[in-house]
Amino acid sequence: MIVLGNAEFVTGMKLAGIKDSYTIRKKEEALEVLRKTDKKEFILANVSIIKLVPELEEFRNVVSVPDDAKEFSSTDDLKDIIKSAVGIELNL
Repeated sequence: MIVLGNAEFVTGMKLAGIKDSYTIRKKEEALEVLRKTDKKEFILANVSIIKLVPELEEFRNVVSVPDDAKEFSSTDDLKDIIKSAVGIELNL
C-alpha cells in the first residue's frame, strides 16, 4: 500500500506505520511515485491528489480520503476509512 497526500495526512500515515507515504505538492511528484508502482497496488490518496493526477484512474485500488478531517461528519468516519484501508484502528 502507498499513501499520496498532503503533509499532515502523510505524517499521520507514517506514524501509523505506512512507510510508503509520500507528500505530494505537484503532479510530477505523484507521477514519479506512480511510475514505480504496480497497477494492482492499493493506494490511499487525498481527494485533491486524485483531482490533480488523473493518471490514478489507471490503478484499480484507489481509495480517496478528504483533505481535511473537518470534512468528516465525525472522527468515527475517518477512523473507519483508515481502518478499512490500513487494517489498524487509529485513535484520533
